[in-house]
Amino acid sequence: MTSNTMRWTVIVILLMISIITIFSITPAAAFGAGVSVAPAEINITNAMATMNTAYEEGNWPRVAAYAELITNNDVNSGADIWCKWGYALIKMGDFEAALDATNAAVARDPQNHQCYLNRGYIHLALGNWIDARRDAESALEYAPADATAYNIIAQGLLGQGDESNALIAAETAVGLEPNNAEYLNTKGMILMSVGEYGKAVAVLSEAVEASGEGYNAPYPGASTPEQNLNGAQRLYNENSVPPYLIYAAAGLILIVAAGAGLIRHRIRK
Repeated sequence: MTSNTMRWTVIVILLMISIITIFSITPAAAFGAGVSVAPAEINITNAMATMNTAYEEGNWPRVAAYAELITNNDVNSGADIWCKWGYALIKMGDFEAALDATNAAVARDPQNHQCYLNRGYIHLALGNWIDARRDAESALEYAPADATAYNIIAQGLLGQGDESNALIAAETAVGLEPNNAEYLNTKGMILMSVGEYGKAVAVLSEAVEASGEGYNAPYPGASTPEQNLNGAQRLYNENSVPPYLIYAAAGLILIVAAGAGLIRHRIRK
């Protein structure tokens, strides 16, 4: 290699190193004043509006995505953001992540009854019956007439095997909102659990009717009114006395009564 070739090779290498250094240290300078390759900061107000619209539409993955984006860019994000994020995660079936988000919401606003209700449903989904009841009771401290709280308490008590008090709580929820499919569904489940299959069928039929075109389950995996009605109807049929046996028994009673009357009549003679 000649000296000229070596000289040009060194110059090219130095130029390449210089260009790389400029791009790595000051990317904005590399593209000119006022231009940056770094992502711009998000507009929190617009992001919240998008999240709230998605929340109203029931687009839970979008709610979760925007809630995460907002909380990552706003250290002062309020409880409402975290609460909605938690609810979206509940609907998506990610209960552990939902619990983390809802815990953060409660920490930011300990008097927000909706956060307690959301966390109560998470505990129901996880089988944490006592924790579910505690959160529902906390919600009642700030919203004494909240039917959802009584429904969560009813399901928690049912999970613990206390059907008697569970039925009282469920009837309270239904009394507050008589046409709510979820609360009727809970009451029907309790009646089925205590063997009141006929009453369960009647209540669950109301729940199916109240659910209209589709049942909005509180979380993935929760049993629907249709499923419970089918179960209650099957148990009712299995435990009911066939009509012909009732008629046969009634006929036998009449025959025995008539025979007894005839015997007494003959004795008197």
